[in-house]
Amino acid sequence: MGILNITPDSFSDGGNFFDQDDRSRRQLMEAGSLQPKAVQRLYELVDQGGTIIDIGGESTNPQAIGVDANTEWQRIGNVLEVAIAIDSISVSVDTYRPEIAQLALKRGANIINDVCCTWHFREMATVVKDFDAHLIVTHNARNDKNFLQTNDPVGNIISEFEKILDAATLINFDVERIIFDPGIGFGKTAQQNLEIFRTIGKMCSKFPNPIICATSKKSFLSAAINCDAWKALSNATIATTMEGFRQGCKIFRVHDVMENLVTLKFAQKLYE
Repeated sequence: MGILNITPDSFSDGGNFFDQDDRSRRQLMEAGSLQPKAVQRLYELVDQGGTIIDIGGESTNPQAIGVDANTEWQRIGNVLEVAIAIDSISVSVDTYRPEIAQLALKRGANIINDVCCTWHFREMATVVKDFDAHLIVTHNARNDKNFLQTNDPVGNIISEFEKILDAATLINFDVERIIFDPGIGFGKTAQQNLEIFRTIGKMCSKFPNPIICATSKKSFLSAAINCDAWKALSNATIATTMEGFRQGCKIFRVHDVMENLVTLKFAQKLYE
């Protein structure tokens, strides 16, 4: 899963693929001869071997400035149309807003990646259930002060995911369309994040649903290696891809597709 953040303030690649002037971005699209940064990056991710492209229009960085739904859609709408036309990929939209999810699904998106889904699962699932699409449920503890005090973060997450499956059954949402993300970086300490990743295999064994390895360049890696340089975090991410595969993760959400895909190919030879 290649990450495509069309934002000025994402923690890792903020501004890299963001054209500030939306009118200029539309003019570039209509001209056909020039491409906005985000479309260029889309094709790069596909060429590098990305089979899912996760498109986001609002940063989840706690320090980022929030945007309204109109702004979020203006950022992603045009690029989403281009992505949906590429037959070789599935298109994921990274949003916590049901109204944005519905717009994206109507246009042909295959996955909704909701980083707040444990907060409002029923509301988002009610939108997604009417489409042939999957829903990524992220465990987000940013509004749960008690989570920071837990001695068993993995057990807590597993319990929350079990509640999600129960809630899905109650509203007749196909549980096989749920993908779980343990939410590394979302309201956890660096030590908790490390523990969650170290034992992510428990979740892979517990649930038939795919578990995402979403560690790419996150701050817990900086803490673990005592370095926040881009290349160092890229290398640390590759290490988590290797280990995540060994533990049973099925989807790998990364900024650097080619490097992590090579790692996965080697891991398949090594472990399968």
